[in-house]
Amino acid sequence: MATTWLSPFSLFVQHYLIVWSFPTVEGAWESCPGFADYINAGGPGDKFDGFELKYRVCEPVSGSGVAIAEASDIGKVWAHLGPWIKGYGIEFDVTAVVSDAQFAAMWPGVEAAAAVE
Repeated sequence: MATTWLSPFSLFVQHYLIVWSFPTVEGAWESCPGFADYINAGGPGDKFDGFELKYRVCEPVSGSGVAIAEASDIGKVWAHLGPWIKGYGIEFDVTAVVSDAQFAAMWPGVEAAAAVE
């Protein structure tokens, strides 16, 4: 059986699944120059104290995309998304999720709690 090493920090960082879309195709189109500039500048807001965007993909035709972030709390996610909401009217769905390692670490306690009658 393989042993997975977990950093103590990894158990306290929350992962977030971020799904976004523009309300209109025009709005998505209008954001392209700003988004390209942001990416070309190295994504300066993608990492700050308590927040790191780990992965982002976008589907430019429909003006939608998905990202995975790690953050110490939802406020850090909101701080990251705020400029995009205010500047471009992007709509976001944010869901707290767990990594495989976090799932495996949590499962024994969840299983034990479920077994209590």
